[in-house]
Amino acid sequence: MRQATDQSRTATYLFVLLLAVYLLTASLRIDSWDGETMYRVTRSLVSGNGLAVPVTPNALEDGRTGYGQVGRNGLYYSKYGLGWSLAAVPFCALARAMAPGLPVVTPGFATRAAVLLLNPLLTAITAVLFFHLTSCFYEPRVAVTLSLIYGFCTIAWYYAKSGFSEPLVTALLLGAVNASERDRRWIVGIALGGMILTRQTALFMVAPILGAAFIPHLKRPRARPLGDLVALLVPVTLAQLAAMGYNLYRFGSPLDSGYGTATWNTPFLKGLYNQFLSPGKGLFVFMPVLLLGLAGWPAFVRKRRDWARLILLSTAVYIVPHVLYSNWTGGGGWGPRLLLPAVPLILLPAGAAISRWQDRPIGRVALVLITALSLFIQVLGISVNWARHLQRVHEMSSTQNEYFERMHYRWPDSPIPGQVRSLREVVGILGKPGGRKSLDTLISSAKGTALRDWQSATVARLSFNVPDFWFVYLWLLGLPVPWLSCAMLILLGSAGVAAFRLRQVLASKGRQPIDGREVVLF
Repeated sequence: MRQATDQSRTATYLFVLLLAVYLLTASLRIDSWDGETMYRVTRSLVSGNGLAVPVTPNALEDGRTGYGQVGRNGLYYSKYGLGWSLAAVPFCALARAMAPGLPVVTPGFATRAAVLLLNPLLTAITAVLFFHLTSCFYEPRVAVTLSLIYGFCTIAWYYAKSGFSEPLVTALLLGAVNASERDRRWIVGIALGGMILTRQTALFMVAPILGAAFIPHLKRPRARPLGDLVALLVPVTLAQLAAMGYNLYRFGSPLDSGYGTATWNTPFLKGLYNQFLSPGKGLFVFMPVLLLGLAGWPAFVRKRRDWARLILLSTAVYIVPHVLYSNWTGGGGWGPRLLLPAVPLILLPAGAAISRWQDRPIGRVALVLITALSLFIQVLGISVNWARHLQRVHEMSSTQNEYFERMHYRWPDSPIPGQVRSLREVVGILGKPGGRKSLDTLISSAKGTALRDWQSATVARLSFNVPDFWFVYLWLLGLPVPWLSCAMLILLGSAGVAAFRLRQVLASKGRQPIDGREVVLF
């Protein structure tokens, strides 16, 4: 009982710390057309207008854009799964109800900002689920360290402030894995079903996790294989049928999701380089800390062969299709966005390396250096709009092909050094005597337009010229400084108190495992 209470307290402080930092560093602007399209589905649902997405007539001339296509009834539909849009409905509905009483912001900006609170919440929950999982294998300090590494030293931090759907897939994945370890098979099925409804590529991970949740129970004296199988397969089957029904409703075919040009023809070795080592998207380039997962893999295999098998199968069946995928970049986001759900699985064995290295001086230095480098890279990602660097490289390129090659294969044009340059530039704009005046002119010109949601349009323009944080945007839009200061102090105070209490709890535990249960999968 004492161990369960301590673990719950640790998880609570971890959650508060992560969520406070995520909210403090949020931008409250939708950073991609992927997110904008999913938001519009949410807004249509909340407004009672169904599932179609409102677009301008020019976007419908060829019947298709990069973010959806015209459906069988002549309306435009998103190509993305319903999961994220449905999860964002409560946030959007609340903001829509409150918007008339908010004199400072437009309804469009309020609802967009509200739906962007979903991913910080999901990412903090994911880190807590990761903590519960790692607590089964490592002592408390290592489990917390791994969770903080996931939360702050991987691309999870950037996507906590984004409008993409990968944070939801990742949270559901870890929810399914944790539920499997605790013999809660209905929850496993529901979580896997949610993954499928959010992104169809999540199907790749379903089979290994279903096996991990089902196979061990066949060997038990009072096993109920039929009941277990029903608990697992019914939610998964219903979710897949719902996804196919959504396709049928939109495009007239259960197999047409809007990704009409998707192919899997990237050469395998080149695809491996693209996903793991390329300057523009490489997994180990943007998250060097994941090398600890490789370093800890041999020891992890020796001690937890069953879990090693699950991690290897789940990661392989998810990554290989993305290695072969023609649109392997996942667009212009920070790092290998499409691989985010695999990141906690790759990181899990790192605890074995941390446990072994932390008692050696050289090992501690190596841990500090690789963690600090990964943290620095993520801070660059969250500080400035990455599209500023993309625009710069595009202007330097004479063709679209040259732009693609520069962005993804040339180290000088990698987004990481590009963000250093962009951060220096936007800080310089604010520091110039006439910098604030030029930004005020930009805001005034946008405010004078006929746009109903001039604030969202203004923030999109400002994001190329100032640090990418909500308090900067709201300060420039004229929100009273005392309000901003109060909100920031609350978040900073919450993070500080949570960090202090977390350290206290860990200091009282020494180096004993939080949870010594034996975990058996296959």
